[in-house]
Amino acid sequence: MLYETREQAYLAYRQAPDRFFELYHERWFNEKDLISPGWTWAETKYHYNLVENGIIDLLQQHFPVIAGKSVLDVGAGTGHWIEFYSAYLEAAGITAVDFSRTCISELQTRYAGQSAIKIQHADIARRNEQFTERFEIINAIGVMFHLVDDNQWEAAIGNLVNYLTNDGIAIIGGDFGEETRESGVMRKYRSLRQWETTLEAFGARVEAVKHHDWFKGGVNEGLKNNLMAFVRA
Repeated sequence: MLYETREQAYLAYRQAPDRFFELYHERWFNEKDLISPGWTWAETKYHYNLVENGIIDLLQQHFPVIAGKSVLDVGAGTGHWIEFYSAYLEAAGITAVDFSRTCISELQTRYAGQSAIKIQHADIARRNEQFTERFEIINAIGVMFHLVDDNQWEAAIGNLVNYLTNDGIAIIGGDFGEETRESGVMRKYRSLRQWETTLEAFGARVEAVKHHDWFKGGVNEGLKNNLMAFVRA
């Protein structure tokens, strides 16, 4: 437990989300605990397999050939999606970013000497230009619902649209239901309608939504990584 009460955690996250995640990653830095320290490895594997298959489905619908694309991985965490896009989807190059310096330090050490993989400290919710490069695939799984502040969430969407090539696709993990709602200490799921309206304002549109058939939510029944894909309008 990082905080004695849920109320303390809730307040701490809204005051300094970067510090909240820094403390979290300092204590837990593996794929299972990144999702939930209470999950089993079997639940974790099920979760990742489901999301990975959904990503492949969406990419195959969009690209004649998936291999050889440039990828921006937002919220790189423990590096799961770096491995996925590098080893299985044969990305030409991957730029992986996170606002946690603990994550960045670990990943820079792991991928030192691999020129096709760039690890960079960045906050996707800042309203400024962070990349001159544009990417064919943007991957943001388990990231956008952590932006509980609406201004930061909108800034992040604007950035993601700007970082996308004209023929590229962004894949977002979330819920995408009928209503916007908070879930737990550090999640705010926006409705699909809110996503559509906000993307339209930035010159983009929803291309596809994939709702998974979750056989259970693990110990956290509210945790979902359904997928939404958007493209430039």
